[in-house]
Amino acid sequence: MLIGVFSDVHGNLEALEACLDRYQEEGVKQFIYCGDIIGYGPDPEQCVRKIASLNLLACVLGNHDAVFVQPELEAFFNYDAKIALETSKKLLSEKSIRYLSSLPAVERGSDFTVVHGTPADPIKEYFSSCSQFRSSYDLWQGRICFVGHTHLPFYIKGSQRACSIYLNKKEDASVRLNEKARYVINPGSVGKPRDNNPHASFGIWDTAAKTFRFIRQPYDFRLTQEKMAARKFPSFLIDSLSLGL
Repeated sequence: MLIGVFSDVHGNLEALEACLDRYQEEGVKQFIYCGDIIGYGPDPEQCVRKIASLNLLACVLGNHDAVFVQPELEAFFNYDAKIALETSKKLLSEKSIRYLSSLPAVERGSDFTVVHGTPADPIKEYFSSCSQFRSSYDLWQGRICFVGHTHLPFYIKGSQRACSIYLNKKEDASVRLNEKARYVINPGSVGKPRDNNPHASFGIWDTAAKTFRFIRQPYDFRLTQEKMAARKFPSFLIDSLSLGL
């Protein structure tokens, strides 16, 4: 079975459509989403609708999505993020707000767990180290914990006693999943990568071949930037799309 694993679209419709087109080409029909449909980008409503219409095995709250049920989270956002969030709120329908508000912080499948942040703090904390892998080892079920939030494509492989972390820097890289190890996998960000590569970042989990493939997909970010400029988004957020920041 091929499962599309993606995260952090952040209202970037052009990047999301490029991601979904690539999934269609690859024959992917089931999906896991690791949070943050809205925030930063100019098309939150369209992105919520597209993701909600997919055959989702799991879809969890990101910290931007969660502001409707946990408004105190806004205190952790920087100035640009707050401005973008206020714009997102104005562009969302009541139906989409209800959808975002209904999303769980954690979802579990037969051999996986999904959170936006970490199993210890599913919404706010960034998963970025082996020490977190070891300390949260008993907090998630299955062989793989899928995460988002950092906007960086990486995986951690190991056991409670020892593990290694690998940042993916290739356009198309496949990782063979060892049955004797457990993994934390971050597919990176579709709509706002932060690894100096502007291409949309996502992945495919092949449960039969026991692999996870990191994918980078080009898209026309200029269209997104034009819409952001028209809606008076902060200049840094506009420029960041072309820089991968």
